[in-house]
Amino acid sequence: MKRWIVWAGVATGLVVLWFVTPLLLRRMSVFQVRRIEVTGARYLTAPEVARVADLPPRTSVFDNVDAARRRVLAIRGVARVEVHRRLPGALEFEIEEFAPVALARSEGRLVLVDRRGRVLPFDPTRAPTDLPIGEADSAVAGLLDRIQDAEPEFAKTVLSAERHRNVIVLETSKHRFLFRVGATTKHIQGATAVLTELTRHQRTSSEVDARFDGRIIVRGRGA
Repeated sequence: MKRWIVWAGVATGLVVLWFVTPLLLRRMSVFQVRRIEVTGARYLTAPEVARVADLPPRTSVFDNVDAARRRVLAIRGVARVEVHRRLPGALEFEIEEFAPVALARSEGRLVLVDRRGRVLPFDPTRAPTDLPIGEADSAVAGLLDRIQDAEPEFAKTVLSAERHRNVIVLETSKHRFLFRVGATTKHIQGATAVLTELTRHQRTSSEVDARFDGRIIVRGRGA
């Protein structure tokens, strides 16, 4: 019985300590947030994140900072945010940004566009990028995103993409590709497979038309 009482007392003490310790630590200046760190981001900087997070003065690393996390998550172009404590006095904001799939012209400058065709509020000069010139159009951006997933090597060769009604035209240094709006991975892989066969047989072509189900039309073909 005495042993049970001792263990019960220890357990109670630990529970009390669990709840009381953070309250005590919050009052210690050593644990006040003095630095904001940002990981995972290519375009957002720590000063920008700190400004948006807008932590109150004397915030402790043990305080609830979910409101600050939500403010950073509200930044257009941010997909996910997690906050980690870095003792004694830093908070790490782990950020996942929406990945750009193209550059588009807007008001006389180039902007980044994500797979949904949305303009991202990031400066494209902050991180090296080798993206095609496209449009802030969901169909164009969606096709470029599927190409990156299905045929990453082919994606590297695409220089531009534009929409003409229900047709999306892709340009590489040697070829023009025609896809219909909503083209699937199957259409993309069909077009690249035909191009591979033409190359293997040392045939040239200027245009690959992949707008039709089960049929790829090659134009400008020669020996």
